[in-house]
Amino acid sequence: MIRLILLLCMLSMPYLTCRGQIFVYQEKDGNVFTSVDDYSPGMTSTYTRTTYMGSPFLTFPVWQPGKIRLDMEGRTVDCQLAYNLNTNEVLCRFDGDSAIKTVTPEFFSINNTEYVRQQNKLAGMDYRMYFSTVHSGPTKLLKSLSNQLTYMNSAEQVNMRHYKDLNLRGIYRTVTKYFVQKENAEPTLISFSRKSLLDVLADQSEALADKIPNRELTTSDVINILNYYDLRVAEARQNRAHLSKEEVFREILQNKINYPGWVGNQGIYGRVYAGFDVDSLGLVRNVVILSPDNMGFGFTFEVKRALETLSNIDPHFRGAYALPIAFTFTNSKENSGPHIPTNRLPEDRYQNRTLLEEVTIPFVVAKSSVVPREVWGYYK
Repeated sequence: MIRLILLLCMLSMPYLTCRGQIFVYQEKDGNVFTSVDDYSPGMTSTYTRTTYMGSPFLTFPVWQPGKIRLDMEGRTVDCQLAYNLNTNEVLCRFDGDSAIKTVTPEFFSINNTEYVRQQNKLAGMDYRMYFSTVHSGPTKLLKSLSNQLTYMNSAEQVNMRHYKDLNLRGIYRTVTKYFVQKENAEPTLISFSRKSLLDVLADQSEALADKIPNRELTTSDVINILNYYDLRVAEARQNRAHLSKEEVFREILQNKINYPGWVGNQGIYGRVYAGFDVDSLGLVRNVVILSPDNMGFGFTFEVKRALETLSNIDPHFRGAYALPIAFTFTNSKENSGPHIPTNRLPEDRYQNRTLLEEVTIPFVVAKSSVVPREVWGYYK
């Protein structure tokens, strides 16, 4: 029998609760068990040992050589790791130090599998969980592992009858969940079904409808579907990028967007990022301001008004776009040339939109004693 005393702790499970000193060990037949010694203080102290089939940890032996990186900018450190799937905790032991530390790395690897910590929202709660990559590409297939302690079913009780002296109370079950991540967006939980994939890949659902079989899918099926999805997205983006080259589109926008005169006369300039969709009929819909919309001075109002009153666009350009508009200020009394805004929108705020080439709206004055200044606002 291989026996390992791991640590003193409390484990809380959806169906069962155990607390005490944990022993994870393996019998000669290869079965792994977890025993918990429970000491209850009081007038009469009691001691109980309860055993569960399986282990809350990813591996056996529990401790494995691995690497951690505490933040995405830091260096990778070698150590001994134990990954508790039940509590989503990573335990670490460094060479020359017997102390066990609970760490929250942004990245760790164990048994040549890498796990990355990412934000996720399930059941209305924001928290971080660890994912391993099953398929890497612009659209990734990720996997997360968790562990639940549940009661044994009748078949398992029959199979374990020769362990009746262990007082078996339950079994640790590993739960595997799969997620799709589009570029740097938050991972989305999926099932291996046609409906689930069409929902998460809705922007290409028409093209994918004939490619996804109506049965339980395999991992290979899902990877092939994601590869095809990425191909279609790349083709669509290449076509959409030509919207920036449409002279009529740019000319109409430049004629529709007005530089507020009272603002220009004060030397105020800035950059606005607008998001909008072009639907299958070529209509411009869902106009939003992606940059801070509280910059004031009428810039965002002018941009929204122009886009919302824009005439139909060729339906060939159907898609979601991010459009930067630079309001530039020039004072001919100066020798410095135009004042061009420097503030730019971080890429993660494009919301998976195709970035178009910038439209410039100039304002020229010939005044002395005007002090130019850029405005941007702040994110609420």
